Amino acid sequence: MATAFTNSEMKASLLQIINERNQLRVELMHAKSAIIELENQNLEYDRLLSSALSHLQAYEPKPTVTATPKTSWIGTWQCSSDCPQLAPIEKAWANGWLQKALNQIPAMLDREDLGPHHLINSRLLYSALLQSTGANLQQALANAEEAVTMAVDLRLQELAAKGQFHRALCYHYLGEFANARWCFVLSSSVNESTKECRQKAEENLRGLPEGHSQRSVSADFKFYCDSNVDEFVRSV
Repeated sequence: MATAFTNSEMKASLLQIINERNQLRVELMHAKSAIIELENQNLEYDRLLSSALSHLQAYEPKPTVTATPKTSWIGTWQCSSDCPQLAPIEKAWANGWLQKALNQIPAMLDREDLGPHHLINSRLLYSALLQSTGANLQQALANAEEAVTMAVDLRLQELAAKGQFHRALCYHYLGEFANARWCFVLSSSVNESTKECRQKAEENLRGLPEGHSQRSVSADFKFYCDSNVDEFVRSV
């Protein structure tokens, strides 16, 4: 009787062990399946990361508003149209590489071997680049003034008018609207697109309160004309 009970108990224990073994096998299969799935996911993540890295390495930043020209002059009055040597600098700027353009321009400023047209256009391009930074407007104005002076002295009327446009932009960004208006007037012989710019300067000028210092041209403003004309336009 006792032996039979013991055998029955042993059989029950054996069956329990077999069931537990089978359960462990099932769990092991699930674990293996999960491991395989995780390995596949890791492979997919590796593929996605490699693809993303390739795209990042090939990525070129798009031009930003602050880095590109603030006016349409670069499309109509390109300095490189007179001086092809300036084309790479204009291209760098137009593509958003403002600092690259600024780094390249100094070598072009004193190339007297390329003639007066190059000297004047390089000054105008430098002025435009400085305007684009928004932080060097006085230096931009100085370069535009120098370019206009050179053009007037050499009687290069078209370049003088072109320089007046750059000069006008500097004055406008500086808030000196009376000066800007006259520069736009003096540049109007180059391109009709200056009309819109001049109107904007005049609107800003009218918006200034009576007695504001910027309602009249500044004392050191140059008209590049004879004294009688200078006296007349200062009274307008």
